Amino acid sequence: MRISLAADLVGVPAHVLRHWEDEGVLRPSRRSGKRRDFTDQHVNEARIIHRLRQAGIGLAEIRELRSTPAGHRSARLTASAERMAAEANRLGAAAAFLRHTAECEHPVIDECRQCRDYAIAGGLRAARGRP
Repeated sequence: MRISLAADLVGVPAHVLRHWEDEGVLRPSRRSGKRRDFTDQHVNEARIIHRLRQAGIGLAEIRELRSTPAGHRSARLTASAERMAAEANRLGAAAAFLRHTAECEHPVIDECRQCRDYAIAGGLRAARGRP
């Protein structure tokens, strides 16, 4: 299929698929010289790349994951998944804090146990060397 149809199916502009190819994370086949030919497999790979990008994973990391030998891939994928889970936990805690502060009636953080606990938890992570 042509790049325009593949891009529509993935939900990105065609230039994004060209960029991913330039970056080595997507490898469509070529037909009649320069024309790209996307298969259903290429479209599904592009969909996964798109979702990983939406999750904040950079093209360099995606390229590294794709090029990692099968015997080492599991450890890399697990490490990436654990890093994302930790980030999700940090974001979830921040979202809960923001929801709380939207209704918190205490003018000073120390007067509110939830606000104080959130501040302390961040300090404990920093003291342990975690972001």
